[in-house]
Amino acid sequence: MKIMHIVGNRPQFIKLAPVSRKLIAHQIEEIIIHTGQHYDENMSDIFFEELNISQPKINLNVGSGTHAQVTAKIMSRLEEIVMNEKPDGVVVYGDTNSTLAAAITVSKLNIPLFHVEAGTRTYNKENPEEKNRIVADHLSDYLFVPDKISADNLKKEGIPSDRIIFSGDVMYDQFLYSISCDRNAYIGKYPDDFILMTWHRQENTCSKERIEKILSFIEKIHYKIVLLLHPRTNKVISEYGLWTRVRENKNLLVVPPVGYKEMTVLLNRCKLLISDSGGASKEASFAGKKCFFPLKLDVWPELIESGYINIVDVDDALSVEHNIYMIQETLHSNKNMHKADYFGDGNAAEVIADTIEKVFSVRFR
Repeated sequence: MKIMHIVGNRPQFIKLAPVSRKLIAHQIEEIIIHTGQHYDENMSDIFFEELNISQPKINLNVGSGTHAQVTAKIMSRLEEIVMNEKPDGVVVYGDTNSTLAAAITVSKLNIPLFHVEAGTRTYNKENPEEKNRIVADHLSDYLFVPDKISADNLKKEGIPSDRIIFSGDVMYDQFLYSISCDRNAYIGKYPDDFILMTWHRQENTCSKERIEKILSFIEKIHYKIVLLLHPRTNKVISEYGLWTRVRENKNLLVVPPVGYKEMTVLLNRCKLLISDSGGASKEASFAGKKCFFPLKLDVWPELIESGYINIVDVDDALSVEHNIYMIQETLHSNKNMHKADYFGDGNAAEVIADTIEKVFSVRFR
């Protein structure tokens, strides 16, 4: 039995790691295809090394471009590879253009398709990832959901229950695995008390006006902020001539992106997170930390409802004022929230490996 993984960015590498470990434990052959959607070495190769994932057999090196360009390049290059490698099944992860392109290509070749982190919805059709995840879900043969809400979403859309498997979240698996190994790493590299920030979404880097609103928001926070600066954000800040304003914020420590292990340590140590990342906002809940999400998007409804994620509408002065107050309240509290328990028990990858093994034990009988 041979399983192909198709991945293209940081969250997908993280999701792949625990699944790969379990497939190897089940003695299932695997092959990794990297689409090259993240082409910066700091955002790509380092994750394979530190997560102990086998290096990809093939990198498509698609790089950047419009959504249509990236999706088309992946599909045109991937089809021949899949046909040559002849995998028995293909696993895709999350909701990127790599996921969409792989799902379309694989389903047209009539190869069983497994979608990890299926069923998540924001119900905002303007969000590019929303379109990707809907198409990928409806093309997939087996859908591994990270939480009960995701399962309900799929049922509402008419997907049969026997194709929906509650696994829990593989990112929680990897978070627990990593933090158990690296809890005391990087001491002395960062301030003792700090807010952690990531910032990368297209909606938050699309214009000078939007970037200035994000900067205005964080300028109101009089506390040390460690900003892990994504290449896209770095590029547009330079293009719009805003670096002077960034440097004038003496509370802002700008550092390059870090690897996954370092990120888990930072989440475990920070006072709170400011991030527009769906993955990072959820990972913060694993560490019992609040996330202030600077985008009007219901990214994880259960985490919003329970107070782990606070939505900051930077277009609304009242929302900004309220969240600045909430940030100050969180900073002055010495207590973390309880770790969220919506995403399974840290055994998601074992459920996925068991399911794949059972599917093909029946097929090969």
